[in-house]
Amino acid sequence: MTVHSQIQDETGRSVKPSYFNSPPLDVSVAFPQATPASTFPPLASDYYQFDDLLSPEERALRKKVRECMEKEVAPIMAEYWEKAEFPFQIVPKLGALRISGGTIKGYGCPGLSLTGSAIAMAEVARVDASCSTFILVHSSLAMLTIALCGSEEQKQKYLPSLAQLKTVACWALTEPDYGSDASSLKTTATKVDGGWVLEGQKRWIGNSTFADVLVIFARNTTTNQINGYLVKKDSPGLTATKIPNKIGLRIVQNGDILLKKVFVPDEDRLPGVNSFQDTSKVLAVSRVMVAWQPIGISMGVYDMCARYAMNSSPVCEITFQAFRITCFAFSMMQVPEGEETVWSSIGSLPN
Repeated sequence: MTVHSQIQDETGRSVKPSYFNSPPLDVSVAFPQATPASTFPPLASDYYQFDDLLSPEERALRKKVRECMEKEVAPIMAEYWEKAEFPFQIVPKLGALRISGGTIKGYGCPGLSLTGSAIAMAEVARVDASCSTFILVHSSLAMLTIALCGSEEQKQKYLPSLAQLKTVACWALTEPDYGSDASSLKTTATKVDGGWVLEGQKRWIGNSTFADVLVIFARNTTTNQINGYLVKKDSPGLTATKIPNKIGLRIVQNGDILLKKVFVPDEDRLPGVNSFQDTSKVLAVSRVMVAWQPIGISMGVYDMCARYAMNSSPVCEITFQAFRITCFAFSMMQVPEGEETVWSSIGSLPN
């Protein structure tokens, strides 16, 4: 037997129910025992005793980042996740936190301790993973590459505005055919009078559709080695288009970059990138900050679960003790392994 899901009128045409286009119920009506994610829960527990490991300056930084994320970012993130758009209005607020540039000293950068930079990243990720990815790409990849591999002139030219998030950067290594084996990239850089001509394609590049400066890696056609270049937005021959239909990190604007005879002047070639080994050094340092992203996400999940269990129905209240034990056991079994690695990594890195 066939069941018709739509009513038909007298002519046999399908007619949708009168409530078909009705707006969704407000969550307070549809799910009254839940609190919207836009109202982020307070920290449920310092069960890792982070505060005992932080200096007064690092605790103040953590408090400042947490307050900004809970007050300014959490209320709008669900909306922008749904639309898969980036909330540009939060950029000045993130810039005011003075965390972009992390441990980089001078050139207007904050010069944070490794621990302070890591805690700040965790606090951003605690509220929104996409937002933390935006900062990671901008700060721990693009800015770090300029700081480690750029000339003195390049550092003075680019880092101050990037540190304040008055300008935004992206980091373009991955290509359609080369992801984890990025050292095999095909994008080329050919030497010409006064500069270089870039030809090729990049894919999955975060921040690329709106970045003011793009850090591009390409293969030198003379030496066959990988070099780095600083490409300005709207350079002739450069296009960056958004990759649609993502199901994760939807707020992050990942893009496809096409480079068609893009000219880069000699002064925008990164002198410290002469092989893939130089690129790997940047990746090695940046991975420490990336490791703190899941730590922060786990903190946020725990806080959300704790609030729901505490504010839910009597049935949930009865099982709360079991929930707390399970959640705590999971956290202790899973997250600290990453945390232990992170602390070890921080201890092994030079200031």
